[in-house]
Amino acid sequence: MTHALMLAHGVGGRTDLPLSAWQAGWSAAAALLVSFAVLGLAWHRPRLRELAVGRVVGSGLASIGAPVGVAARWIVGFGAVVVVTAGLIGVDDVAANLAPVAVYVAFWVAVPLIVVLIGPWWSSVSPWEAAFRFVDRLRVGREGRTGVLLVGRYDGWLAVAPVAAFLWLELVYHDGARPRVLGWAGLGYTVALVGMALRWGTGVARRSEGFGVLFGLLARLSPIGREPETGRPVIRLPLVGAAVDDLRPSEVALLLVVLGGTAFDGVSRTRFWGDVSAGHTGWGATAVGTVGLVWVVVVVAVAWQAAARLGDHLTGGSGSSTRFGHSLLPIVIGYHVAHYFSLLVLEGQQLGIRASDPYGRGWDLFGTAGDAVDWTRVSPATVGWVQLGAIVVGHLGGVLLAHDRSIESWRPSIALRSQYPLLMVMVVYTVLGLVLMTG
Repeated sequence: MTHALMLAHGVGGRTDLPLSAWQAGWSAAAALLVSFAVLGLAWHRPRLRELAVGRVVGSGLASIGAPVGVAARWIVGFGAVVVVTAGLIGVDDVAANLAPVAVYVAFWVAVPLIVVLIGPWWSSVSPWEAAFRFVDRLRVGREGRTGVLLVGRYDGWLAVAPVAAFLWLELVYHDGARPRVLGWAGLGYTVALVGMALRWGTGVARRSEGFGVLFGLLARLSPIGREPETGRPVIRLPLVGAAVDDLRPSEVALLLVVLGGTAFDGVSRTRFWGDVSAGHTGWGATAVGTVGLVWVVVVVAVAWQAAARLGDHLTGGSGSSTRFGHSLLPIVIGYHVAHYFSLLVLEGQQLGIRASDPYGRGWDLFGTAGDAVDWTRVSPATVGWVQLGAIVVGHLGGVLLAHDRSIESWRPSIALRSQYPLLMVMVVYTVLGLVLMTG
C-alpha cells in the first residue's frame, strides 16, 4: 500500500533546506516583484514573437529525424500495448506489474518534460494519433458536417475531461495505482476516442484527446519548434514559442485544472487535510478527496479569472484570461518539475526493473528484474532545492511572457497596469506553492 501511495504522489515535504518554507516563499515572491519592476523599466517593446521564428534546422539533421521518428512511433505503440495488456491480464499487484510505474512515471511525468526539452514530438508518436491515422484511412471523404458542428460547439472543452479524470485517479481514487484499474481505464479511453473518431471524425477526436492537447501546449516552451508553413524543425530560445499564439478558453481551463490538481496534492499533505480526512477509508476517502480536489481546482481557477477580470477593468479591454493564458505554461511545468522530480529520479528506476517482467510472471527479459532501487540517488536537500528553483523559474517565465504580451497590446502605462492583478495571483501561487512543497 505504501508503494502505491508513493506512485500516486510524487512530492514530499523537505525540512532540511537552510531556510524555512515561509522564508522560501516570501523570498521567491520578492524575486518576482523585483523581476517585474526590472522588466517595466528595461523592456519597452515586444520581442518574444519575433524571437520565436528561430533558425531552420539543416536538411541533413532533419532527414535523420525521419527514421528516428518512425522507430519511436513503433516503440511507443508497442509499449502502450504492453502497458494496457499488463494492466488487464498481468498480476494485479502494484509492486510487480509494469502498468503503474509506466503510467504514472513514464507517461505522466517524463513525457511533459521531454516535450519541453525536444519539442512537439508527442503528436508524431502518440498511440492514439496512430489510431486516428488509421481511422482517417477508413473515413476518406466521409468527414461530414456533424463533426464540424461538434468541434464548433465544444471548441476543445472535451479535452479537459480526460486530464481531470486522470488527476482524480492519481490523487483521489483509493485504488488508483491498481493495475486492473489502469488497464481498463487505458482501454476504455482508447475505445472512446476511436469511437468518437469513427462517428464524428478525427478532428473532433484529436481536439478531445486531452493529453495530446496538454503536451502540445507545453511543447511551445521548447527550444525546438516547427515552421508553421512547412513544418520543418527550427531552433529557438526556450520559452519564446509560447508567445506566438493565444490560448483558447478551453486550453486555459485545462492548464488551471492541472495547476489545481498539483495544489490539491500539496494541500492533501497538510495537517488541516489530515484532520478533514481522518477516519475515512475506501470510497469514503475517495468521496472526501473528490470534494477537496474540486474545491482546490475551483479556488485556483477563480483566482485566475478574477485577476483577469480586474485586469480587463483596469485597461478597459477584455479577454485577459486568454491573452495572458500562455503565461501559465512555464508555471505549470515549474510545478510539474517540483512536484515529480523525486518520483522520476527514484521511482523511475522501477521502469527498467519492471520492463524485464511487465506482467509479473517471473520473467527476466533484460536481466534487470533482480535490480534494486537506489533510494539514495538524490538527497532530500537536492530535491528541496529543485522544488524551490523550479517554482521560482516557472513563475519568472510567466512574468516575462505576460509582460511581453502586455506591451504588445497596450502603451507602456496601461501595459504595466494590466499586469498588476495577475502578478498578485502569481505571487500568491508562488508563496503557497513553496510552502506546500517544501514545508
